[in-house]
Amino acid sequence: MSDEPDLELDLNDIADRAPAEQETVGADDLETERRRRNRIKREYDEAVGFWSHALSTEIGRREIWKLLESAHAFEDRFACGPNGFPQVEATWFQAGEKAFGQRLWLTLQKYDLTGVLRMHAEHDGRLGKPNVPRRKVK
Repeated sequence: MSDEPDLELDLNDIADRAPAEQETVGADDLETERRRRNRIKREYDEAVGFWSHALSTEIGRREIWKLLESAHAFEDRFACGPNGFPQVEATWFQAGEKAFGQRLWLTLQKYDLTGVLRMHAEHDGRLGKPNVPRRKVK
């Protein structure tokens, strides 16, 4: 499974589509299609470079962690009103925030898994070192 976007033109897929869904590619469109594919690949490579660089620095990992925390990517939240009854709309809103955070987190893993693991080791309190009782010095 490749992390890069699928840029191959599958002629069988096009032939299986209904006529209204089929793409019309003329001779002049081939150059346009080639440029479009090159642009997609270039933008993908730039995104990988950007996020990999951000995850390679301590400041970048800290700020990305703050972004993930602000999206509540690693928590489930359910809203209640002042009377204790569930607030469905607010719960769905919070679920949307979490979904954004998780999509970003998974995308970062695709781009630079080592950087994401390092970020977790540095900032995720759930992965912290266990508290070992210290010996008292007399």
